[in-house]
Amino acid sequence: MGLSGCGSGQKLGRVHGKVTFQGQPVSEGIVCFSNREKGIFLTAKLNPDGTYELVTAQGRGLPLGSYQVAINPPLVDAPLGPALGPPKLPSYPNIPEKYRKPETSGLTLTVQEGDNVFNVDMQP
Repeated sequence: MGLSGCGSGQKLGRVHGKVTFQGQPVSEGIVCFSNREKGIFLTAKLNPDGTYELVTAQGRGLPLGSYQVAINPPLVDAPLGPALGPPKLPSYPNIPEKYRKPETSGLTLTVQEGDNVFNVDMQP
């Protein structure tokens, strides 16, 4: 998880939910929330059942405000040392390309005080 631009003392809204593709849980991936105006970029790892929750050193959730959201494949661990080429990346057809960028995903969330459930059911 990464967070930048989040000062202490800000009110947070708990953010959690489930990510599916055509109704089936997406068991691997990252949910990315960004608010460029505030300089906040935060990610949450998907659990095997497709659920996630945002947790940072500042607490559970995000500072209040509006966020663009993207769903990305998991990060790939590359081996250390010399390589003959880039690692072969697995295909994730259950995360369509349009959802991988906040600008094209069409996903937004306005975080308010309290509990914010943000479920996403991606379609091809």
